[in-house]
Amino acid sequence: MTDAAKRATAFAAAVALALTLCVPALAYDQQEDIVSDGHGANAAQYLVIHETANPGASAYNHTLLWSRDDTYAVHYVMELDGSVVYHTVPDWALCWHVGNGNYSTVGIELAHATNSADFNKQWTEAIEWAGDYLNQRGWGIDRLLSHNDCRYIWGGTDHTDPTGYFASYGKSWADFKAGVREYMATGQYSGNVTAGDPTPQQPATKPATPAGSPNVTYAAYVGGYGWLDDVTNSGTGSDGFAGIPYEPMRYITMSVDAGSVRYRVHTQANGWLDWVYESDKSDYVYGAAGDGSVIDGLQAYYTSDGSNWYQIYYRAQDVDHVGYWDTVCDDGTTYGGDPYAGCLGSGMDRLQAEISDDWPAMVG
Repeated sequence: MTDAAKRATAFAAAVALALTLCVPALAYDQQEDIVSDGHGANAAQYLVIHETANPGASAYNHTLLWSRDDTYAVHYVMELDGSVVYHTVPDWALCWHVGNGNYSTVGIELAHATNSADFNKQWTEAIEWAGDYLNQRGWGIDRLLSHNDCRYIWGGTDHTDPTGYFASYGKSWADFKAGVREYMATGQYSGNVTAGDPTPQQPATKPATPAGSPNVTYAAYVGGYGWLDDVTNSGTGSDGFAGIPYEPMRYITMSVDAGSVRYRVHTQANGWLDWVYESDKSDYVYGAAGDGSVIDGLQAYYTSDGSNWYQIYYRAQDVDHVGYWDTVCDDGTTYGGDPYAGCLGSGMDRLQAEISDDWPAMVG
């Protein structure tokens, strides 16, 4: 081969290498696949990273699950190898994903990879997606949180993800956050992503209330008396609340005639119990909240049927203090405020509840 030919070959190889280096790596593709409008509206100021804790289950399978039951649907979910991000809930919508921090956050679930090849790809794409999302919202690295961070900031959750998932592949949350910080500093934009509209497509102001708000019916079980009569909404006199003065409650049931309500209690024996979604005085597992010991706290959350905007408002008295404690709206995540009714350590003896589109003037 002549010197000229050698030089030409070397030049061609150099050009080919340069072109290869200039071609960007395959980036994530974000796809719109809205399966739910959430549980009201949020006022998000933070992005939360989760992992599904469902090893090997694809992100697409999670979209199918959430399309059937959106109770715990999250705004975004990333595929096992990071190739696709599904946008499943509008950014403005409230999702139940970080306990008391739901109102303040948008979340993404990382599908749980089961091999290093997929995890490494997902790690890179997740860093870039998070950086792109933060940049689009005008948020800094201080707005990036793990689910584990949220349990310390707001409470109401005991999840520690994605720290365990990352650790299983030799990574840490600090590594991830540093990667996002470094990526954001480059000013790059890697994938096909639209952060979504951070405000509702329709005004977030509450619609006018039609005649007749939904009704909430509730009842208390008191030791020595059994189940007391049902109470609907609140009022004055002995039939305007559930309970017997100075007699602590042991179980509570709650139901609504439109939409749905979930509720749970804090007991002096076992703390916060699981959420209950039904009302049945004969079913002490799935139809009533309590464990037979004294109840000293209550949380409830109302979901409208989609046609109107309502919340559940409730308040309680206890055997050790005079007067009702402050009224609670939902579980404290919708508008802030107290996250539960009652005073932990003091048995709850009276309960009032109403469903309304604004703070009701409960009396009695």
